Amino acid sequence: MFDKLKVSRGDASQEALVAMDKLANAIVLTSQGTVFMHAGAEFLRTKKEEENSYNLPDSINQIDWNWKLEHKPVFDYYKNLIELRKSHPAVRMTNSKDVVDNLTFLKSTDGVVSYVIQNNANYDSWNNILVIYNANPKPIKHILEGVWQLAVIGDDFSLVNGKPLKKTVQVPPISMLVAYQK
Repeated sequence: MFDKLKVSRGDASQEALVAMDKLANAIVLTSQGTVFMHAGAEFLRTKKEEENSYNLPDSINQIDWNWKLEHKPVFDYYKNLIELRKSHPAVRMTNSKDVVDNLTFLKSTDGVVSYVIQNNANYDSWNNILVIYNANPKPIKHILEGVWQLAVIGDDFSLVNGKPLKKTVQVPPISMLVAYQK
């Protein structure tokens, strides 16, 4: 993923590339269905921009474990995403009927997708879960109905006793927000 982003967005800063990588896999880890991540994605593994490495040497294909130390904040972000997914069965419903009955997409705009999972879906402890993906390079303002608790904003996770949100919330650039109602 990180190599693909570097090639396709050569104009982007390292900081923006890291944010894009985290957002891409945040989408994967908060989506319904089976999650698949390549080994090393959690610390920005690179294959030195080689498109097809199946027959290339270990110098390209090996996992450089030093990257885990160099990109510890990214590793921690992924670790928190996995904890969110494991703790909340609503993001891993087991059949399409449950998804249709409990997941509602909100009005989307350029670079923004948002949805609500409702009804303690899949026996989740959270009654409603709001997820907003902001792929824009600028923050966006989202209008809230009711009071929500903040679980994830940017790199910050509060899966228990999140800060209350009312009326509006600002979602940082190239990031995800998750809020819930008990």
